[in-house]
Amino acid sequence: MAYTLEDAYARSRPEARHRPRRESAQISPFASSRARLRLALIFSLGLAALLSFVVFPAERLTIRADGESITVLSREQEPAALLELAGIRSEAGDVLIQSGGELWVKRAVPAIVEVDGRTIAWRTRATSVQTLLDELGVEVNAYDTVFYNGIAATPASALPGGLISALAPERGVDPAPIVAADPVRIILTVARAVPITVVEDGLPISIKSSRLTLAAALGDAGIRLGPADEVYPSPSSPVVAGMEVEIKHAKAINLRIGDSTRVIYTHLPLLSDALAEAGLDFGPEDRVEPSLAAAVAHGMSARLVRVAGRVFVEREPVASKTVFRPDEGLSGSDARRVPGSDGVRFREYRIVIEDGVETEKTVLREWMDPPIIDTVIYYAASTTRAAGQDVENLNVVSTIHAWVTWYNAASSGKAATHPAYGITYSGAPLARGLVAVDPTVIPLGTRLYIPGYGFAVAADTGGGIKGNMVDLGYPDGVEVDWATGWADVYILAP
Repeated sequence: MAYTLEDAYARSRPEARHRPRRESAQISPFASSRARLRLALIFSLGLAALLSFVVFPAERLTIRADGESITVLSREQEPAALLELAGIRSEAGDVLIQSGGELWVKRAVPAIVEVDGRTIAWRTRATSVQTLLDELGVEVNAYDTVFYNGIAATPASALPGGLISALAPERGVDPAPIVAADPVRIILTVARAVPITVVEDGLPISIKSSRLTLAAALGDAGIRLGPADEVYPSPSSPVVAGMEVEIKHAKAINLRIGDSTRVIYTHLPLLSDALAEAGLDFGPEDRVEPSLAAAVAHGMSARLVRVAGRVFVEREPVASKTVFRPDEGLSGSDARRVPGSDGVRFREYRIVIEDGVETEKTVLREWMDPPIIDTVIYYAASTTRAAGQDVENLNVVSTIHAWVTWYNAASSGKAATHPAYGITYSGAPLARGLVAVDPTVIPLGTRLYIPGYGFAVAADTGGGIKGNMVDLGYPDGVEVDWATGWADVYILAP
């Protein structure tokens, strides 16, 4: 059974007793009768007391309060009297719950509410901030802030003083009452919202806030401050009714340098000024995209390309060539060779490196030191051009040292009446300037020059021609002017 404090004390209040009248000293005729009645009354009371001890014996009761359990032996049933017997003081707002042989004391929680310049002391069993404010008749609006023990709270924030269940608690389980020695457990401070004028990038807006600092008020209003934003007064300033706040947002630039990207903030109008403000320096060939004269826009992307130029010289050995030139002073198969010498070519380059990657390579100048001197083979100007070859501007591809022999149609082993007599492997009649070779060494159709014989074409093969061998062709009836032996054979470009 639950009682309020007032009910418990009212029920335990004794009724007023009337004092008996003073009688005169004279003995009335009925004195003896009164005496007998008094004795009868005393006897009755004594008998009633004796019966009360027998019929209504004292009961053992456990009182749970302030974290302690006190057991008393009493025939008293009123909670207030039992608390007084146990030496327990009840406070306003406390709740008493009696169940069987236990009496539970649920303490109200001390609370202090600061609002509108007033400080209200109170005891409460409110379960939430809103419930406590309703008990005190305090109204708050959406812009006001309630601080619970110094921390911003919502109307639904729970308080520790809620009523325990009206049902009897389980035997032996303490519902953790608030002990009397505890300090004040609830301090609510109601901060009223005040008007603030914010001029953001020249645009004025009005807001209301009950926050303690300007930074918190701006955050509640959805105004986000960047790292380089200018705010006056300081965001840490306390909120004051009617205050004016000026905000100038910095513009963000996404700047790429090489493989990395960083964000810089600026209030300056030109990209060149923003980069200089960020402490970036430029080399004489560095490039900025867009140009340094570009106007700054919030969220724009820019790129700084580090450009480095380098000049270097390459050295390239160059082999000399062998060339042919006619000589009017020579006749027949005579030839004259003038050796040349190799040279060295130098090239001076300039390369451009952007962000570590070579992007351009330019030849600044080129020279030879020493110069190339070609080897010249002079031949008789009257020499017949073999097989229609154009010997002008011929170049030597390579030179082989070969065993050089000669042959004609008669030495081929075929009878003059044989259909293949005097016919080469390529199908052409044997003539001066057609030679037999090993095709695995000198491919058929290769143009050659053999000093002392002249220009020739590899057009024939032979069973005895193997490896570095060349068999020079002569038509029948033509005097052979070649002596078999080793000679340099020049392989000409196609």
